[in-house]
Amino acid sequence: MTDHYIRDVRAFGRMIRQIERAGQVLLTVWVAVLVALGIVFPQPYARAWELVLLQIVAGRAASVSKAAGMGFPKPFLLVHCTLQDIIILLLLYPLLVAGYRYAVEWRFIGPTIANVRATAERHKSKIAPLGALGLTLFVLFPFWSTGPLAGGVVGYLLGMRTRWVFTSVIVGNFLAVALWIWFFDRMSRLSETLSSTMWMFILAGVLLAAAVGRIVAIRRRMKASEAADGNSEPGIDENERPGFPEKTGPDS
Repeated sequence: MTDHYIRDVRAFGRMIRQIERAGQVLLTVWVAVLVALGIVFPQPYARAWELVLLQIVAGRAASVSKAAGMGFPKPFLLVHCTLQDIIILLLLYPLLVAGYRYAVEWRFIGPTIANVRATAERHKSKIAPLGALGLTLFVLFPFWSTGPLAGGVVGYLLGMRTRWVFTSVIVGNFLAVALWIWFFDRMSRLSETLSSTMWMFILAGVLLAAAVGRIVAIRRRMKASEAADGNSEPGIDENERPGFPEKTGPDS
């Protein structure tokens, strides 16, 4: 190995550690903020943990939908949902790009990581022509498994600079949360003018679509997990960088 390549690898390692530490710090600060708000203003902030769990399990749209009837202010909801996704991205990005070969074998989180990586592989060719804008749109649109995590991996696989990857993902996620807040606010106002029967049909349609989407996501996750059992890094050429920067040098 050349000295230049060794320096690149070491710089990439430092960048990964900085991203992970940033996630840990942001997580600590936000948990402290939520605890303080829950103590000082128990209604509704004492129930913020419900939004946290729901967003982890079902995504940002479900969290915003739940919060719409709980009395959370829209600015708080925008910050909270955006930050939660960014914190998860900061904490898991190092595993997805540098520790994938090991993390994919973990019993509980391995299938999820494999699914995110497989999703990124499927979509990277569509995003590549648009660059950072394409990555922002990928995170913005509410398709299944196209959130910040998959967006971060897509940016990495495309060789984008790290600052552009995170900028695109953060902007796309912020806009997506803002649109969901607007959408559910409009639906809430619309419900006041619709009959209860009509509203039940609309709600049933949304729930059915969510259920179908969840089933599709689970099936993809199972297939990704099966592929991971037979291949330590599915969809990745062994000659590609397995968690290492290109020889042109990493961006921290």
